[in-house]
Amino acid sequence: MRKYWITISLVIIILTSFLLMFFSARQDSLTVDEKVHISAGFLHVWQGDYTFNSEHPPLLNDLAGLFAKIARPNLPERPLNTFDATEQWDFGDLFFYESGNNVEAIIFWARLPFILLTLGLIYLCFLFGKAVFGKKAGLLAAALAGFSPNILAHGRLATTDIGVAFFFLLTVWLLRKYFLKPSWINALILGIGIGFTILSKFSGLLILPVVLGGSIIFWVKAVTLRKPLFLKYFNQFLFVIFTATILIWSVYLFSMRAQVDGALIRAPIDKFLQGWQILADHNQAGHWNYLNGVVNYQGWWYYFLAVLWYKLTLPVLILLGLAIFFSRYKKDFLGEYLLIFPGLLFLGVSLTSHIDIGIRHILSVLPFIFIFISGLANVKNLILKPIIWLLVAGHILVGILAFPNYLAYFNQIAGGSQNGLKHLSDSNLDWNQNVKRFAEYAKENNINHIYELCWDQGSFEYYGIRNDILPNSPVNGVVVICAQQLVITPEGFDFSWVTKYPLMTSLAILFMFGVLTKND
Repeated sequence: MRKYWITISLVIIILTSFLLMFFSARQDSLTVDEKVHISAGFLHVWQGDYTFNSEHPPLLNDLAGLFAKIARPNLPERPLNTFDATEQWDFGDLFFYESGNNVEAIIFWARLPFILLTLGLIYLCFLFGKAVFGKKAGLLAAALAGFSPNILAHGRLATTDIGVAFFFLLTVWLLRKYFLKPSWINALILGIGIGFTILSKFSGLLILPVVLGGSIIFWVKAVTLRKPLFLKYFNQFLFVIFTATILIWSVYLFSMRAQVDGALIRAPIDKFLQGWQILADHNQAGHWNYLNGVVNYQGWWYYFLAVLWYKLTLPVLILLGLAIFFSRYKKDFLGEYLLIFPGLLFLGVSLTSHIDIGIRHILSVLPFIFIFISGLANVKNLILKPIIWLLVAGHILVGILAFPNYLAYFNQIAGGSQNGLKHLSDSNLDWNQNVKRFAEYAKENNINHIYELCWDQGSFEYYGIRNDILPNSPVNGVVVICAQQLVITPEGFDFSWVTKYPLMTSLAILFMFGVLTKND
């Protein structure tokens, strides 16, 4: 039995993570971006229509749409050719709430493959940690990933963030395998990995400088051996890029096959460039951002550092400090490069972003943090060793106790979830995931009608809560304001009259992260 304790422990980690994600996802209502990702992906796969969500590559939307078909959803009665790209949210509302569909079934099946991707990410952390630092380190890395509230939060949603984190890490792992055993088959597999990473999200393009930088280091070593070897490796590099390009083009073509109109070669390329331009324009224009009680439209260069400070568990922050302090160069420059550079690059580029709306945008950084920390498994100091494993146990406990409100997790530095709104908003806290919980609360407390200022009016209706948009003057009734709208008030709304009423803390923390009061 002792011989298999690593394997048994890993199975327990993966199984527990699955159960935490599966059952917490069942309690979460449709989140904001899922409405568009799932409905757009359904059109990609089953209609060949790429009208919506061009700002994201198609792969993960297609995955959500593929599995959503199991719920047998109906398309809206309104013809598809009467929509334009700016109406993706309207189409999402019609698809989920006005076409006679079972919303619960759609989101269950659409989320399932992302939970499986997350389990794959946990296993990759194990493999990477094991390869670099040994079996115990692999187990430590898997535990940190498997019980991370942030991984658990976004790993059970049908959005793009956990998918790009998985494929980004997978491709770095495949790059490592190629460097250890360069061959045409490993080059092919690496090219596929790169293609899937870029097809997951445009931030996946950051895998290209990682691959290029690593290849240059590899080529330099090859040149010192003999020139023909370098030429062989360079040709394999070109094959890698060719493979990735063909894969990207093919998936785009599949997702828009009904809209090609004869431009077989050019149409997928134009769609890719259009999506990139939409994202670039969005980033240049900015986005409503919130940090530590301040709202602006251009964000802060240190936003994601603050997010890590507030959202990583306290044990992980301590372990990271210890790992940095005890890190030593191992005379393996390429190995160190693959361990450290990808995560630092992803984080560094993200710091330049003007779209500062959540830790999900740097989710790809977290696995590299966990793998880097896993080197502490080899610490021999008799005092430090038990402290390290106690911190790991503390992290696991935090991950379990945070169930089921993973999106709203904040560490003790931030003051816990109940004080999260003092620091961050949007998908860090309230992403419309609590409407289903609120519906249960409303039923228990005989609340049949509300005045709301939230993300999604249709979700209240779906769960049986009659509602009206919150007016700017006092009304008699129950008022619900969600966290995002509480800190970033939509234009034209004034709810200052509500603030004189007391906040119902228990509901605010566990359900809506907002204000509920009665004006009697």
